[in-house]
Amino acid sequence: MKNKRLSSNVLKLLLRHHKLRVRRHLVNVVSMSDESRCLYKAPLFKNERTTFERIEKFISEHHFLDRNLRGRLFGKSLPVKIKHCDFGQQIVSFNKAVEELTKRGVPVDVGFTFGPTWSTHWFQVDIEIPNGWNKKELMLRFDAGCEALVWGLEGRPTQGLSPDFGRIGVRISSTLLVQRVFIEASANERNGDGNGGQIRPAKLDRMFQIRLAEVTEYNRLVEELLVDFELMLEMAKLLPKEGARRYEALYTANDMINRLISSNFSLESRKKCHEQAMQFFRQANGASQMTLYAIGNCHIDTAWLWRFEETKRKCARSWATTLSLMENNSKMTFAVSQAQQLVWLREQYPSLYEDMQDRAMDGKLVGVGGSWVEMDGNMPNGESVIRQLLYGQREFKKMFGNYSNIFWLPDTFGYSAQLPQLMRHCGMCYFVTQKMSWSLVNKFPHHSFRWFGIDGSSVLAHFPPHHYVAQITVNECLESMSNFSDHGRSKVAMMLYGHGDGGGGPDEIMLKRAERLADCDGVPKVRHATPNEFFDELEKDSDNLCEWRGELYLELHNATYTTQSMIKKMNRLIEGILRDHEFLQTIARIELGRGRSLSDEWKRFLLNQFHDVLPGTCIKEVVEDAMLIYKRLLDELTIDKGKGLKMIGSGISENEPLSPNKWVVNSCGWIRTFFHNNRLLQLAPFSVTPMNELKSLKIELSKQPIATEEEDGFILQNHFLIAKLNKNGQLTSVKVLGVNESRNGSDSEMFEAIPSESLANQFVIFDDVPLYWDAWDVMDYHMETRKPLTKASSANVVENSPLYARIRFEIRIGKESAIVQFVSLRTDLPYITFDTTVLWHEAHKFLKVEFPVNVNSAQASYDIQYGYVNRPTHRNTSWDAAKYEVCAHKWMALCEYNRGVALLNDCKYGHACEGNVMRISLLRSSKSPDDTADMGQHKFSYAFYPFLGSMQRPASSPKVSVMRAAFEFNSPVRYVEGWQVENKIANLFAITGSEGVMVDTIKPSEDDENALIMRLFECFGGGAYIRLYLRHARIVSVDLADGLERSLANIPIEGVPDTDEGSSVESIALDFHAFEMKTLLIRLFSM
Repeated sequence: MKNKRLSSNVLKLLLRHHKLRVRRHLVNVVSMSDESRCLYKAPLFKNERTTFERIEKFISEHHFLDRNLRGRLFGKSLPVKIKHCDFGQQIVSFNKAVEELTKRGVPVDVGFTFGPTWSTHWFQVDIEIPNGWNKKELMLRFDAGCEALVWGLEGRPTQGLSPDFGRIGVRISSTLLVQRVFIEASANERNGDGNGGQIRPAKLDRMFQIRLAEVTEYNRLVEELLVDFELMLEMAKLLPKEGARRYEALYTANDMINRLISSNFSLESRKKCHEQAMQFFRQANGASQMTLYAIGNCHIDTAWLWRFEETKRKCARSWATTLSLMENNSKMTFAVSQAQQLVWLREQYPSLYEDMQDRAMDGKLVGVGGSWVEMDGNMPNGESVIRQLLYGQREFKKMFGNYSNIFWLPDTFGYSAQLPQLMRHCGMCYFVTQKMSWSLVNKFPHHSFRWFGIDGSSVLAHFPPHHYVAQITVNECLESMSNFSDHGRSKVAMMLYGHGDGGGGPDEIMLKRAERLADCDGVPKVRHATPNEFFDELEKDSDNLCEWRGELYLELHNATYTTQSMIKKMNRLIEGILRDHEFLQTIARIELGRGRSLSDEWKRFLLNQFHDVLPGTCIKEVVEDAMLIYKRLLDELTIDKGKGLKMIGSGISENEPLSPNKWVVNSCGWIRTFFHNNRLLQLAPFSVTPMNELKSLKIELSKQPIATEEEDGFILQNHFLIAKLNKNGQLTSVKVLGVNESRNGSDSEMFEAIPSESLANQFVIFDDVPLYWDAWDVMDYHMETRKPLTKASSANVVENSPLYARIRFEIRIGKESAIVQFVSLRTDLPYITFDTTVLWHEAHKFLKVEFPVNVNSAQASYDIQYGYVNRPTHRNTSWDAAKYEVCAHKWMALCEYNRGVALLNDCKYGHACEGNVMRISLLRSSKSPDDTADMGQHKFSYAFYPFLGSMQRPASSPKVSVMRAAFEFNSPVRYVEGWQVENKIANLFAITGSEGVMVDTIKPSEDDENALIMRLFECFGGGAYIRLYLRHARIVSVDLADGLERSLANIPIEGVPDTDEGSSVESIALDFHAFEMKTLLIRLFSM
C-alpha cells in the first residue's frame, strides 16, 4: 500500500510538472505570436500595388531623392584636388607613378577626359578636411568611368573601384585634416569594351571621363535601412501569396516608412526601424529548411575580353577589396583559384601577396582548384591536365600551406570523362562547376552526385544551383532552392557570391544581406563557410546521392572545339614537342646527370589553355598574345620549322663539341618507321640514334608505283588497301585487304569501306549563325544548310614510287577561299593521308569533311585523355540528338564486330558521327568577339584508316592499333641539335604483356635531381598485366606515385630473363584496369 501511495504521489507530481511545462509553452507561443503581431501596423488599405510601389520609390536611386531614404545616404560634400599623369599603354610601378606625377602631373577636375582603351592613367587626389568634420563618417567618392585601384601613401593597394556596379567609394579618416591617395585608372570597363555589345570586338579608341570626385558625409545607418527595405521588398514580392510571411514583410516595410516619415527621419527612428527590421529577419526557419553555404569569389577570367596584362591588375583590384572587407567581417570566407594569378600577384604586387598569405593563415581565405589556370575541360591532353594540377598545386602549397582537394572549374565548356581519375591522381576528391546549367536542350538531373570516370574513379561533385557570381539576394536564395534537384537526398548547396568574370568580388552589401538571411523564416538559411566545410557537410549525405558515369557534356558552346583553329593546332603541336623534349632531358639526366625539368616552358604553355583562350572565345588581341607565347616556345624548343629539337638547359656549354651527325629521336615505346630521302628507316623504342646508324625497313616492295592514273580518277594501292579517287579528290572506293583466319589461312577477304554510290573525303560547308554566342556556339539547325563542294579545279600526281605516292587536288570554295590537298599513301602504312592547306576568307560559314562508311553501329568511339568514350550515332532521345558536335583528340572510330574505320587528325577537336557518316570539323568564321577569327591560311592533316578486325588489333596490321597510329600521326620523328651523349641510346625501357599499355611521358622529377617520372596508361579499354623492363644500371628503385610526384608505395624490382639480350634484366610487374593511368617515380644512383 505504501509503495502504491508513493507511486500515486509521484504520478501527481509528474502530471503537475507536465501541466506547468505545457502552460509555459503556451505562454511562449502566445508571446511569439504577440511579438510577430507587434512587429508592424498593417496598412489602412488592402491595395498591394500602391504599397509595393511606395517601398520601391522610397529606396529608389532615380525617384524622389529629395524626399526618400536613398537621398539621405550621403550628406554634405567637398571637392578634392586632382593631378593626372598619362602613361599610355605602359603599366608602371607605384614608385614610378608617384615620381612622374611629381615631375609632370597636370591639375584636372571633374569632367576631365582620358583614354584610349587599355591605357594607364594615374591620379593624385589631395583631400582637405575642414574643422568640425572630425566626428563624421567620411567617404571619398571617385568615379573615373573605368576600373581603378586605390593606393595608400606607403605604396600598398587598398581597394579596387568598379563604377559599373557602383563601387566608387573609399572610406577615409575624418581626423586627418590633410590626406593624399593615389588612383591607378585602367581605361577599360570591368567586363570588356566591345564595340556595340559586350562580346563584340574591342573598341580601341574609347575615352573615359572623371564623373565624380568628392569627399562626402556617409550615413551608415541609412545604408543598413536600405538593405532592410530591399530584402523585405523582395520577400514580399517572391514569397507565396498564401503564406503570412509575405504580408509580414510587406507590412513591416510599410510601417517602417510611416515611422521614418512621421519622425522626419530622426536618428532615434532610424535606429528603431532598423531594429524592427532585424527583429523581422531573426524569425527563424524550421529545421528542414535548406542551407546555402556562402563562399565569396571573384571569378577572374585570365584573358577574355581583355588581355593577360590587364588581368594582373584585375587581380590586384579584386583581392585588395576582398582583404579590406575581411578585416571587418570575421565570418566571411573567400576562395582563390588559378595559380598563375597568384604568381602574377607575387611578381607585380608583393605587398598584397603577403597580405593574402597572412589572411590565409586564419583559414578564411582558401585556395581551390589547384590548377595553373581554369583550363578548358575537353581539349588539353592527359599530360597537360596533370601539369595544370602539378604546377598549380605546388603554387597553392606555397601560398596556403596545403594542396587543394577541390577541382574548381565553374565556367568551363564541358568536362571530360577522364577528369575524375586525373583529379584523384592529383590529390583531389571534390569537384565544383556551375556551367552545366547552361545546357540548351536537357536539364542536368543532379546538383550533388557521385561522378565516375571511364576508369571507375569517382569524386563527389556539386553544382551550385545558382550562378557563380551571386549577390545573395532573396531572389537568388529562393531560385537556388527551387532549382536544386536533390531535395530529400540533401539540403545543402553552395552559393558562390561576388562580382565576377572581369573580377570585382564581394562587396559590403552582399555581406549585410547574408547577415540578415542567416536564418530568416521563408528564405533558405545562408551560412558563411569554406568550400571544404561545405563538402564536409555534403559527405554526410553521400550515401543518398545519385551517380553519373562518363562525360559531363555541355549542350552549348560546342563550336569551341573548332574556333580559332591556329591556337588549337599550336596546342597539339607543342604538347608533342614538350613530350619529346622531356624524353631528351630524361636521357641527359640518366647519362650525364644534368637533365632538367621543363616547368618554366610548361607554365607558359599552360596559360594558353585557359577556358577562353584555347576554345577561341577571346578578342583578337588575346589571340595575338597567345600566338606570341607559342612562337617564343617554338623558337626556344625547335629548329628547321619544327623538324628538329633544340637541346636546352642541362648545363650544356657552348664550348663543348657537338656531333656533326643528326641524332634522331624516338620517345615512343615501340619501333618507329619514318620516310627520309626516299628510304624507310627504323628507330628502336625509346632511342636517340645517329642518322647514319639507322637501318632500312625490310619490306617486299611492288615493282609498280603506288599510284595509277585512270581516265576518271586515280588508284592508290599498297599491301593493306586499294583506294579509288575521282578527279575531285573524293574517295569512291576503299578495299581493305586481309587474310581470313580459316583453317588453311589462305582465303583472302576484303572489306569495302565506302558504301556504293557514296563519296568520302567530301568537303561540305554550312551556314553558321548561332543564336547569340558567335565564337562559342554552332546550333543544330546548321546541319540543315549543308552544301557539298563537289568540283576540283585541278588534279595531278606529283610524286609516285613503290614507296610513296602523292596526288594534288585544288578546290575552290568561293571568290577568296580555296583548298589545296595532297592525298598520299605510303607502302608501309594502312591508312591514306590528306595533307590540306585552306585559304579561308568566309563569314559565318563552317567547313567540315565527311566520310560515309560501310559500318553500322549505334555508337562511335572518340579519343580523349588516356582513353576513349563511346557516343551515340543516332537521335533516339533528346540527350542523343544534342550531341551533334562533340570533342575528340587524335582519332574517332566507327566499328562493327570485325571491321571498322578510324579518322586520324593532327590538330582538330570537333567531330561528329551521324548514322554511318563520320565528320571532322575543320574551320569556322565567327565574327565576335574577334572579327578576324580564322581568316587566312591553315595547314592540317587527317587520315582515313579502314581495317579488318578490331581497332585495338587490326587483322592486317596488328601492331598498328588505331591508338598507336594516331599517336604516331601526331608525333613526327624529329632530330635533335646540341645532343651531348656520345653513344647511341635505345631500349632503356620495354613493356611486354599488352600493347594497350602505352608510356605517355618520361620526364625528370621536379624536385629530385636523381629521379625520373614515367607515366603509363591503358588505352584499349580492358585490363592488362604487364612487365616493365628497366635496362640501366643507375636505376635503384621504383615507387608508385601520384600526379604530384609523391611516393605512394614501393614496387619490388625483380630479375627476369631478357628475351632481347639473352640475359637477366631487372623489371617490375604492373596490373592495369581499363583506362587506368599510373605514375612511377624511378630513383637513380647519384653521379
